[in-house]
Amino acid sequence: MRKPTPTRKAKARAPHPVFPFAVTLRAASLIFEGDGRPALYVCADNYTGTLGLYRVPEDCRVTVKAPHPLPEAGPRVFLPAGSAVIFETADSKTVLPLHAVRVCRELLEALEVHAHALQSWKAHRQGAA
Repeated sequence: MRKPTPTRKAKARAPHPVFPFAVTLRAASLIFEGDGRPALYVCADNYTGTLGLYRVPEDCRVTVKAPHPLPEAGPRVFLPAGSAVIFETADSKTVLPLHAVRVCRELLEALEVHAHALQSWKAHRQGAA
């Protein structure tokens, strides 16, 4: 009689990337779309060094890992190793390294302005309805 072979457990798959092929964040910006809705866009390098523009999904949670407070303007231009921004949705995740203090400040400002603009836009839409 044969011994039953144990079944292998399925390995957990890595989540799909939010921004396929993006490797390093270069810029972030808030753009107002045609209906007035604020949208967050990021520009990132891919593996070949080509820049790509990506729209951050509305259900995306953004986490910034950087030293606090940020280094003052002056001789320090680069962030310490390990500084990154994490874009995460229910089924996808992308971690992009942050290298420059300028990009980190730009991203933090865009996130703050986006939160306020989205709140204002929703309040305006509810008031108009």
